[in-house]
Amino acid sequence: MQMFNWDNVLIRREPFTVFYIRDLLRPAFYSELAETFPLFSHFRYRENLGNKYLLTETDGEFYDDFVNDYPAWQKFHAGIKSLDFREQVLSFVRSHMSEGIKDGAKADSFTSRFEFSALPTNGGSQRPHTDSPRKVVTLVLSLMKDGEWEPSWGGGTSICAPKDPSLYSNYSNRYLDFDDVEVIDTFPFVPNACVMFVKTSVSWHCVTPIKSPGKTPLRKTVAISLYHGDEA
Repeated sequence: MQMFNWDNVLIRREPFTVFYIRDLLRPAFYSELAETFPLFSHFRYRENLGNKYLLTETDGEFYDDFVNDYPAWQKFHAGIKSLDFREQVLSFVRSHMSEGIKDGAKADSFTSRFEFSALPTNGGSQRPHTDSPRKVVTLVLSLMKDGEWEPSWGGGTSICAPKDPSLYSNYSNRYLDFDDVEVIDTFPFVPNACVMFVKTSVSWHCVTPIKSPGKTPLRKTVAISLYHGDEA
């Protein structure tokens, strides 16, 4: 059975193409992943990116041991690393976009990986940026249990644009502060929803500081990326 469902999608074209995909994973499999999200103690704080914590492949044994401890995450990891997944992503993007990825580029010329992200509810955020030039496609998938998060608390992925037009083109991925940008649209943070886009010089996005009442769960996601060549 195919792991990913690409059918339930909304598309925004401006200022860059963004795909908002609901129910990307089969419900039972998604629930198993959400129930076994890594412990917060395994994450590293990344102040330069915002008020954000990450667990990535570069963390070595913490990442590897976690994935190997849970069959569902082993399956997810194998799926993301597969050539079939890269072919699915490229086919989906090319069926909806006429620009952004060279037509002649084959799936085996890219690599893929995912990282875990956690944002605290007392001001957790992701600063405005356009993604590393090494990235080709990014998918940000929520990993919340049903009923664990209220969309009114925030946490959605926002597309934005610099207030200073001279900063608009940003292929090198300079980070800005929230006061430097205007939010254009926000995709709600709900279970099993994925925000997906091709990296461009204007693919500005962020997560504005979360303000939730009382003590609420972390905003939990996995960020899946396709990279050029063997750079992952």
